[in-house]
Amino acid sequence: MRGLLREINDNYTLNKVIGNIPVLNFCSDMSTCVECGTGLIVEKVKQRVLYTVAYGRVDARETIKMCPACQAKYRSGELPQIVKSGSNYAYDCMVEAGSLRYEEKRQIVEIQEIFQNKYHLPVSATQVRRMTYSYLDYLGRMHYSNAEKIKATLCSQSGGYILHVDSTCEGHAPHLLTCLDGISGFVLYSQKIQSENTTSLQTSFEKVKKLFGTPLCSVHDMGRGIINALDLVFVAVIHVICHFHLLRDIGKDLLQDLYRKVQKALSNKQIYAEIRYQTQALEKVAGGKQLAEKLFYQVAGQNKLTSKEFLLGTLYGYLLNLKSHENKGEGYGFPFDRPKLQYYKQICSIYSELLQIEDLPDFDAEIKKTTRFYKVKEALRIIVEDRELKRTIKELDTQIVYFDQLRDIMRITLPESKNGLNDEGKISSEKELKSMEKELSDYIETLKAKIKKEPKGKEKLQGVIKQLEKYWDKIFASPITVMADGNEKTIFPHRTNNQSEQFYRKLKHLFRRLHGRPSVSKDIDYLPEEIAIIENLKNQNYIKTVITSLDNLAFEFAKLDILKIELPFEKDDLNLKVSQKLMRTLKNFVPLKTITRIA
Repeated sequence: MRGLLREINDNYTLNKVIGNIPVLNFCSDMSTCVECGTGLIVEKVKQRVLYTVAYGRVDARETIKMCPACQAKYRSGELPQIVKSGSNYAYDCMVEAGSLRYEEKRQIVEIQEIFQNKYHLPVSATQVRRMTYSYLDYLGRMHYSNAEKIKATLCSQSGGYILHVDSTCEGHAPHLLTCLDGISGFVLYSQKIQSENTTSLQTSFEKVKKLFGTPLCSVHDMGRGIINALDLVFVAVIHVICHFHLLRDIGKDLLQDLYRKVQKALSNKQIYAEIRYQTQALEKVAGGKQLAEKLFYQVAGQNKLTSKEFLLGTLYGYLLNLKSHENKGEGYGFPFDRPKLQYYKQICSIYSELLQIEDLPDFDAEIKKTTRFYKVKEALRIIVEDRELKRTIKELDTQIVYFDQLRDIMRITLPESKNGLNDEGKISSEKELKSMEKELSDYIETLKAKIKKEPKGKEKLQGVIKQLEKYWDKIFASPITVMADGNEKTIFPHRTNNQSEQFYRKLKHLFRRLHGRPSVSKDIDYLPEEIAIIENLKNQNYIKTVITSLDNLAFEFAKLDILKIELPFEKDDLNLKVSQKLMRTLKNFVPLKTITRIA
């Protein structure tokens, strides 16, 4: 069937169905020279094959005119709107390839097949890659050349922009820095930098300032380089550090050492392997996994069972409960989620219930033995009666009380929230913000009183106070009043940098879909930094501001070449890629042999 379809596709292309496509003539409308008024003559005629998404293959003939007096040349004004000089593939081919690659997340082979089957255009894998990279380059040029238009839109609609700054990296790859507007969601700027050092960031922020002006405020994590660079470039602009990052850092300082002790103790006792072993053993006793599950459902449904069946189903349910708690959390990650602590407490709870079952007259010793009751109980007893582990858990619980109090005050990443990492902790009024500020001030004073009363062993709490006082002026940002669309508007800056974090998760998902690799370090290394701007094409407000409609994208790209518009700033070359020529030369680089020949 595939062979037949391929034969049909080869034999019934557009050219073979309607015959040879007519040659399209392109020529300037001018007949006299605009400089000297002399009549123009034909200098030469150039012909080339063009490939377009709109019309398929086109044979284009361009007549180039020349003034015999001043030698001025006159070329067609229509052809440059279709294809770049020296290229055979039209701008709409580049746009289609880029859209398929970065918006529909298609593989190179898939794009080749679409061009062949849908548009009847031959295209190599190398040409597809070339077009997709060019697509990003043109997208960047178009974006930055429209900076004034974007700036005007942000000012008129929102009174300005809120700068969200963050960067991502993996392994030894460079950092991909992005600057977003927290109100409109526009990606304003992206750049690869070697690291989050103040010098590199300062250069980047100066470009942002030149292109889009000074932000209303900035939201970022607690990186020292980012804070220093923002202070240097955006003087007197309010800074808001991400409350999620602040809480996470404080939580790690408070809980991480103790939590790791719990992890290590559970791992050393091989409790996870033991629970899995006991689960499999119970399945054998029940006659298989399906029968064991059936007993569990019957116990849960309060069906009538024999004592042996009831105990077997109950024990199996307990073990399934423990297996489900190995890595259970609310999606926030440590220190907000503490699955190993919950696992320990679940073991204690189940062990307590097993002690109660042991005293019941319904189950004799023989039933307990055949259902592995004693084996399961013993596996849990080893954990529950570990005194050192008990002490660690008690100390950890004490520290968790302080941390959870802080979570409640900051009103973010709360256990009852279902937003996970997307929790932005939005504040609805200035009154609520002032209430938070007072509660946090009281919290600090309470910690100081506890430390003063009993200073021994309170080093972690001193660290919490130090952290909060260090960033106090960056924790709370007052509402910002601006004029937008002729009306006074109050803006509450986001308290988290989750908008940037969500953006990077989407970007990494794109990378993994394109190449199938869990690590994205190579993608950050080799893809153009304009990859971040792709996200703007999903924003209807951005499209309306810059290009009116996505249908105009190919024409907008053509305009960049016609008007010779380049980036309004110079790119910083990180010299990340080693040329193939250099690599080949290094393979045969043996200077000692050369010296011997010279001698």
